Amino acid sequence: MPQRMFRSYQGLLLFGLCIFFVLKAVNGQLTWYINSRFVPLTIIGILFLALLAQTLFSEIRRSRQHELEHPEHHHEHDHAPSSVTLWVMLIPLAIGLLIPARPLDSSAFSTKGFNTSAPLVSSDSSASIFETESQERNILQWLKLFNYQDDITEFIGQEASVVGFVYFDEDTLEADQFFVSRFVVSCCSADGFAIAMPVRWSNASELQQDSWVVVKGSIASIELDGQRTPMITAESVEAVNIPDQPYLYP
Repeated sequence: MPQRMFRSYQGLLLFGLCIFFVLKAVNGQLTWYINSRFVPLTIIGILFLALLAQTLFSEIRRSRQHELEHPEHHHEHDHAPSSVTLWVMLIPLAIGLLIPARPLDSSAFSTKGFNTSAPLVSSDSSASIFETESQERNILQWLKLFNYQDDITEFIGQEASVVGFVYFDEDTLEADQFFVSRFVVSCCSADGFAIAMPVRWSNASELQQDSWVVVKGSIASIELDGQRTPMITAESVEAVNIPDQPYLYP
């Protein structure tokens, strides 16, 4: 492959990757892949890709200009490195374009499993959780409270309002129960692990697996795998859109 053609493909692929990440940033889907605190670094990476693409295109323009000014120096036999490097650049772009973007859901439970406690996060049950209004606590915060407090009676009966996706586990829960779940992500979706709170609701059978809901009700407790876990006795379960940030962060 001629050198100029190789550089042109390199520039186009870099520019394509740049546009791909820009679109993900604009439509808010970057946080489906990475922890939100890494978004600024990703933006810097996007700018770096754009700079590399611009540098390659400038090099091609200078090469063409040089040929026009010095045609005697042009060598048709100049060749670029192996085109394998182009395929390496193309693969991640193709995967990103061909596979629809979506946050982790229950399909990942078969490989990652899920927790009804918070054993994989910091054991520091900070005072901020206790100071947070009960209806503002998310699933992770409720699990932390139950996991790290010896006396959970003070939480029983408190009002709760949590958002998550529906997961049914017939081997663990009864017919009128389901799990409301979220993934916790430290760095990126690859290290994400699922947490879940059981919910008791008379119309649980009407829900769809992986549908996103907001569950409102009062806190009770249930024993799962020998450990007390918070359970919501639901007063209402309403469908909601996927949150802008579908993951929770430890």
